[in-house]
Amino acid sequence: MLALMLTVPLVVPFTTDSVSADAIPATATATATATGRPVSGANQFRTVTDFDAGWLFNYGDASGAGAASYDDGGWRKVSVPHDWSIEGENPPAGPFSQSAASTGRGGYLPSGIGWYRKHFSLVGVPAARKVYIDFDGVMADAGVYVNGTLIGTHPYGATSFRYDITSAAKFGGTDNVIAVKTDTSRQPASRFYTGAGIYRDVRLIATDPVHIDQWATHVTTPNVTGSAATVHAQTTVINSGGTAASVSVQGVLSDPGGPVLPGTATGQKTVAAGASATFTYDIPVTNPELWDLESPNLYSLATKVDVGGITVDDDITSVGIRSLTFSPSTGMSLNGHSVKFQGVAIHQDYHGLGTAAPQRAVQRRLAQLKALGVNAIRTAHEPPSPAFLDLTDRMGFLVLDEFFDVWTQHKYSDVGDYATYFDRSAASPTGTPAVPGASGPAPWYQVDTTGTVLRDRNHPSVAMWSAGNEIRDPLSTRTSLLSRIVSISHALDPARPVTQALFRPGDNGDVTGATRTALDVFGGNYRPDDVIKAMGMSPVRPGLFTEMGTATSSWTTVRNNPGVTGEFLWTGVDYLGEADGLWPTVGSTAGLMDAVGTVRPIGYSWQTTWGAPRTPPPATGTAASQVLLAPDHPTVSTDVDDISYVKATVADSAGRVVTGSSAAVAFTISGPGVIVAVDSGSQTQESFRGTVRKAYQGVAYALVRATGAGSITVTASVNGLASGTTGLTGTTVPFVPCASSCD
Repeated sequence: MLALMLTVPLVVPFTTDSVSADAIPATATATATATGRPVSGANQFRTVTDFDAGWLFNYGDASGAGAASYDDGGWRKVSVPHDWSIEGENPPAGPFSQSAASTGRGGYLPSGIGWYRKHFSLVGVPAARKVYIDFDGVMADAGVYVNGTLIGTHPYGATSFRYDITSAAKFGGTDNVIAVKTDTSRQPASRFYTGAGIYRDVRLIATDPVHIDQWATHVTTPNVTGSAATVHAQTTVINSGGTAASVSVQGVLSDPGGPVLPGTATGQKTVAAGASATFTYDIPVTNPELWDLESPNLYSLATKVDVGGITVDDDITSVGIRSLTFSPSTGMSLNGHSVKFQGVAIHQDYHGLGTAAPQRAVQRRLAQLKALGVNAIRTAHEPPSPAFLDLTDRMGFLVLDEFFDVWTQHKYSDVGDYATYFDRSAASPTGTPAVPGASGPAPWYQVDTTGTVLRDRNHPSVAMWSAGNEIRDPLSTRTSLLSRIVSISHALDPARPVTQALFRPGDNGDVTGATRTALDVFGGNYRPDDVIKAMGMSPVRPGLFTEMGTATSSWTTVRNNPGVTGEFLWTGVDYLGEADGLWPTVGSTAGLMDAVGTVRPIGYSWQTTWGAPRTPPPATGTAASQVLLAPDHPTVSTDVDDISYVKATVADSAGRVVTGSSAAVAFTISGPGVIVAVDSGSQTQESFRGTVRKAYQGVAYALVRATGAGSITVTASVNGLASGTTGLTGTTVPFVPCASSCD
């Protein structure tokens, strides 16, 4: 039996204006771009600065744009996360084209090169500090320059990376320039829309030369009972200075309510210049508040580095105390209670927002899925953002964290997907720690597996790893590759199991071959009989239906087989892409909900099957007479992580939605607010920018963000109907993610 007792690293909200010790001040440059804001979250000795604001963007290639002296005065000001493909070249003009190189697989959306530049200052940062830049995800083939020096390249758009920019940076008040080239020219890049640009968060980190290494802290919670638990932490401290240092580590745990528990300190170790050392410690917890699906309690662990008795660095980790076990006879148990994955697979696009979704939009989607009884998410078919996992931790979901959609063989005849790089030797610096067991350069798939496991292994919501989705390599190739992926995963995260979303496992030799014994949990797509057969062979394995259609009949099989840990439906929400040859259709309509969250009848059927509280569909009418307007949140912030979905309903005189209406809805806004996008559940090509969107089944949305504090008025008009008006309150208060039940 595999026993999992897991925890989670803190993803700090990048939204505060508070200033911590050694903060990098926000300073203006000649182009009025800002350094960024220090990130809150209890770091007192290292500086973690939100680097999302103040970027400049150019659509298309720009010769010499990596140089510090390049004239970027004509570039457009943007904040990241930013997806330039969903906008298109000339917003609000429609971005879709039947002749797009991405084809219908990529949603007929544009691809190519986009450049970003940002000016910043390190005023107030001592020259002895180490400075790093953290990217949570850049789509794709990123090239990063600092003051004209190429720092590194990173091909996979779904994995995070960090570069040491100390030697290229200029300390003091001198202007620094970071430039990032993004390139999605290799098309079609996938079978679904993947976005383009710096579409996830960016941070600037300044540390003492003696500091905790990248993703080095690993926290587990063995020996969990109702009355006691142990928080076990291991971390690696690196000495980047010029002399040896006498180093010790101390851990301080705060419970979910805030009180601090007694700290624990390790003994001292001498760490030579250029070397590293590993430290471990345990913190006992009496009467722990456990993390589970209903009450996702999170502790906070500060791991501090002392040199000669003086604290010089700290690493902040959110901790979810819980046990998760897998058994071939009883399936999955959370904190000693049997639980099944009531799961959906989802891609990471948010329709009109593309892949650069604010946290509020992600939170809204997760809350809508939870209302249908969903308790688990499969990240199809690539690792999610850290910000996504922060929300699944807070809201009480289990996550199947998937590594790849392809290995060495392209899907179909594509030439642009990750198979191009999978087995290619990774360029140095890779942006991630060393691959376990590797001597010399490692291939990119090992680098990206290492980075994903290290980055995500502490999240209590992450229940299992998936090595890949419907991999088309022959069994002779897959066997050795799978063995290496599993060995890396186990080396870095010994307890958490590895599965795979296998393609026709009975036909392709996986049931009787080495795949079955290499995987900890046998997974398969659309072939439940193959999974059950593999489970019953010796040695036995738990099983998982990694992908099934939306027919509720499959749940009977899950319920009647204790060793089956659950299933993931295809799919939870409609998505862009996988529409090749279907123009003007640009996306799939296979979801329990449409792309903006309107629940389909099959969604309500699953709500009943999974025993969730019933939420009946809205009443419908036939004779439209008015537009009703309502925001999902009456208060909206200037924070880029916040957004309000203002819903326009084409309704009859009794307020019932007229689902037959596809009328054009024109939105206007006044006061300190802006319409970021217009949207609906339609998968027919139509611009998401501007102020007009056709209703889909009687509904359209204006997505609104505040530009300042004050009253915002939104109006929606349809020819021949009474207009609707609603008010919102704009605020400058940062967005704070919710916990447990929300939205």
